[in-house]
Amino acid sequence: MTTERIGHLRRRLTLEAPLRTADEGGAAIVTWTSIADVWAAVHPSRGRELVNADAIVARVTHEIILRWRTDVTAAMRLRDGARIYLIQAVRDTDDRRRRLNCLVEEQAP
Repeated sequence: MTTERIGHLRRRLTLEAPLRTADEGGAAIVTWTSIADVWAAVHPSRGRELVNADAIVARVTHEIILRWRTDVTAAMRLRDGARIYLIQAVRDTDDRRRRLNCLVEEQAP
């Protein structure tokens, strides 16, 4: 994806990080905590259908462009209202620390 001009970052997304705690039985509970609201450009890139446990599951992937941040990792996710994008990879597309290209997969509702 080409680099985006600052004016193209028009979508307000919430960057979230996982917070793992243990319940009384010692099982891990994952909750998501808000890190920051970020401006982004969201570009759908492809979709596919998979068979998972005898059910057809749709997977939609996107490229999301953000301003440079040092704290974004593949363990995080982005939220756009009820839509959730699981971050699969993060890269600096031009090695100039101006933008981050997040390759994400939209989580099915």
